[in-house]
Amino acid sequence: MGTLVVYSEDSTEHRYIICQDTESDSYFLTVDERLYKEDGRLFEGSFGEMHDKLVDLKKAESLKTF
Repeated sequence: MGTLVVYSEDSTEHRYIICQDTESDSYFLTVDERLYKEDGRLFEGSFGEMHDKLVDLKKAESLKTF
């Protein structure tokens, strides 16, 4: 898998990075350099979906539920 970092953002507790798989053109998210997974599967999709998930994770972080 060829990977391209397309967006990164730091919060007070975590570093979020949205990457693109250059072979499939899908995007995925890393949190603190670890792949973000849901239900044991890599969470991947469009850039917009990854950005929305990043926003949700940051909201959860501010509520101390993440």
